[in-house]
Amino acid sequence: MFASMLKHLDFVSQNGKPVSGLVRLKDGEESVKRLDERLAVRDAIAIQGIDYVFFRRFSDDRSSQVVAYVVDNADNHLTEQALADLHKRVWLHGGVPLIYVAWPTRIDILSCARGPDFWHDGRYEYTPAQRIEEAIGQASAVSNALENQFSAWRLVDGTFWDDPRNSTLAKSTERAHERLIAAVVETDEALNGEENPLLRRLLLLTVLIKYLEDRRVFPKGWFGGFCKGAKSFFDALRDGEPDETVRLLANLEKRFNGDIFALTKVAASELTKPVLKKFATLVEARTIHQQRYLWEQFSFEHIPVEIVSHLYQRFVKGGHGQVYTPPFLASLLLDHVMPYDKLKGDERILDPACGSGVFLVGAFRRLINICRANNEWKPLDVETLKGILKKSIFGVELDAGAVDLATFSLALAVCDGLKPEVIWEKLKFDQLRGRNLLEGDFFSEVQDGRQNKSKVLSEWFDVILGNPPFESDLTNPGKMLNTEAKGLRGDLPDKQAAYLFLEQGIKCLKPGGRLCLIQPSGILHNRNAYAFRKRLFQESSVEIVMDFTSIRSLYDDADTKTAAFLIVGEKPKDDHSISHLTFRRTFGTLERIAFEIDHYDWHWVPQVEAEEDPYIWRINLMGGGRLAGLSRRFRALANLRSFIEKKGLKYGEGFTVGNGSHKNSFLTGMKYLPSDVLEEGGIDRSKLGKVTQTGFERERDKDLYKAPLIVIRKNERLQMDLWEDGPLAFAIRVVGIGVGRSTEGVLKKLYGRLKRRHATYRLSCVLHGTEAFVAKATAIRKQDIDALPFPEHESELALSFWEQAIADDSLKYFCDFVRLGQNSVLLQQSATAETVQAYTKLFCQMLGSVYDTLQAGAPVFLDGLICQPFYFGEKPKDDVVVRSQGEALRSLIYHKHHESLRTVRLLHFYVDNIMLVVKPDRLRFWIPSTAIRDADETVISLQEQGY
Repeated sequence: MFASMLKHLDFVSQNGKPVSGLVRLKDGEESVKRLDERLAVRDAIAIQGIDYVFFRRFSDDRSSQVVAYVVDNADNHLTEQALADLHKRVWLHGGVPLIYVAWPTRIDILSCARGPDFWHDGRYEYTPAQRIEEAIGQASAVSNALENQFSAWRLVDGTFWDDPRNSTLAKSTERAHERLIAAVVETDEALNGEENPLLRRLLLLTVLIKYLEDRRVFPKGWFGGFCKGAKSFFDALRDGEPDETVRLLANLEKRFNGDIFALTKVAASELTKPVLKKFATLVEARTIHQQRYLWEQFSFEHIPVEIVSHLYQRFVKGGHGQVYTPPFLASLLLDHVMPYDKLKGDERILDPACGSGVFLVGAFRRLINICRANNEWKPLDVETLKGILKKSIFGVELDAGAVDLATFSLALAVCDGLKPEVIWEKLKFDQLRGRNLLEGDFFSEVQDGRQNKSKVLSEWFDVILGNPPFESDLTNPGKMLNTEAKGLRGDLPDKQAAYLFLEQGIKCLKPGGRLCLIQPSGILHNRNAYAFRKRLFQESSVEIVMDFTSIRSLYDDADTKTAAFLIVGEKPKDDHSISHLTFRRTFGTLERIAFEIDHYDWHWVPQVEAEEDPYIWRINLMGGGRLAGLSRRFRALANLRSFIEKKGLKYGEGFTVGNGSHKNSFLTGMKYLPSDVLEEGGIDRSKLGKVTQTGFERERDKDLYKAPLIVIRKNERLQMDLWEDGPLAFAIRVVGIGVGRSTEGVLKKLYGRLKRRHATYRLSCVLHGTEAFVAKATAIRKQDIDALPFPEHESELALSFWEQAIADDSLKYFCDFVRLGQNSVLLQQSATAETVQAYTKLFCQMLGSVYDTLQAGAPVFLDGLICQPFYFGEKPKDDVVVRSQGEALRSLIYHKHHESLRTVRLLHFYVDNIMLVVKPDRLRFWIPSTAIRDADETVISLQEQGY
């Protein structure tokens, strides 16, 4: 029997059965078939106190997402104190954002995706984030609103985190793993670890030993054997002598081998009593904001082992390319490059720039899981685990300290698969440095491997993955291999090392092997990368491009724009298509809960288009669909630059202040137009100034600054004006068009067309720009203005009704959507009845020439979704939508058709002569351009069904 309150939030259907995705732990892991779900069930069982796991399932390669745990406490078998302790364990585990606790007459919602709600002044206290009381008598409006807000269905289709009301339930910087990492990093700063490598190594060893302590590996009294009375490593550090700490670590090194705990003789000699005392005091007491509860709050008994490698990642040296890869991004890439249903368990895996081993630990864990699943989930012995590691896991890293960190991480991953007594009695680590983990330059190791067949990199790999450094320097031997001296390519765009990792990594793949590397998003969007990108698509089978360009601060403070390529080691077929996923900056992404992908951000790019169209990736970022055809139409027309040259007009960018080598005396003292003074309505004349500089970068043409003059700001909004009041100077962020050899009449006619077609020209910049939205927020270049479509006959720029709808949406919504994500109008606002009516009108207009009897019914608003019916022919007297409101309609949507809705958040299905379109209620899904795309796909669907 279920707690009756679970029905209120739709975890249980009216017939008393659990909804799809709700798995009871008492039924065991055998109740689910997918390996990733079985692992999730095992994790929940290990946490103890959980009754159900609620999965969001997908139809692509992604693992099912655990969106909530459910506790059935209808019999009050768990006290509030026990629930507070459970809350702590789930918070520490970090993988599940919510717990639903069902009591006899209420449901409590516990957040595990923000700070420790359960912790108050040094003690545990049960603190729900929200409480939903059972309505007595007639339904309460407040209760109904809360039940809608926290409905299980909203977790199923991904609309839960789209709802601004739920934004307070998550704050990534306050989650357990981030707080732990921040505290350790803060301690390192207090120790000045950058300048004191001994103290940094001791700090990182402390984390490793704390992990083993919390997993109960050390026998009782063991620490006391080195420091009298010590019950923990902290005690030994605080109260012991330096030689006792050295002996303790030497004992661990001898016991476990593998250079894990070793201190050099020099380091050991530097470990004085004052140094040790200062270290112990700082480490034991240090927490964020000077609170003294760090080690009471955090227990590695429940923190996943992968988090330690993410913690160590913060101490890897390097440029901005060596950025912190968040765990949920690493998991996404692992899902695509190593999906469980494609693994055999004996794959050779390489990270060519492994850092602290984040991706290697994740890959190793997957191979362990495959091995256990193939052996009826029996515990693996030491030699089996070490054998998997030795045969399958390889990394290369330039920084020696990072190799140590990767060694730590993989050592803990081995420990994680063993019982405590087995770790203590039987485990001895193999030497990884020099065999599995190579300290050096990847490109040198590749070349050496090709020349010496005994080398690690002489063999091909089944899987290559990672996040290589984004260094624009291929020739500095101190940072990167001198590629030109080694005969490697020196003509990569921007001399970008990440591109070389991609190119050389592909050459290390087995036929049919899979590679997934993070790259700068410039590989997709920069014009100078076009030749390299084209060659990549011609020579390799690119399966998926995961485009994170519009997600800001994905890598903490580093606003690095990236994409990830999933590549199979074979030549692409002629009919090959590439899946381009344009991830958006949603609330769930911002708070690192999950990446959301919806139907309109899933694009298929034919092979020939990937090779030949340099703008297709940007077009998809701006919405895709019929925008691609509109872009090609614009590009086929004559452009503004050719018109200007034909008419003999002056044309150029403004001046740049230089070192004085060029003294354009005519500019000094001239009336001056700052770029930000050129606004939407034209020049704000009250803000004009004068040129005070005397030195300029190069000689300038005096005629460019003479009136009459068209001035255009290099901004995606294309602010412009016609200036007729004498000479006017302007700087590099403004482009000017002057009379030159032509006449004032030609210039004014040109300005007239630029103003009349202003929206069209803005759209052209949005679609074909080189900086705006992908490099800088709104900036464009002169070459973007050069390329504005300017045919002889202005009528060729006229837009059809559907082209106009797409253009309007691009300018009104998508520019801000790409830049602002969850703060944009599209995700902040929900669709209204009027919005949906405009959608249905255009939808019917698009299909009217083929299906002239199509008409729209009244929309149904339901739990974060909108269900819009359409009728072919006469409206049925027995209205299935009216009959099916509430439970029946939800059952129809979620039980019979849930897979599509969960994966892409769009559903079409048919009942008699009715077609139902079901989508989330965010405005994003109900703007006119989506009606056009939906109509196009509906025609195909209906034709496939014989209509």
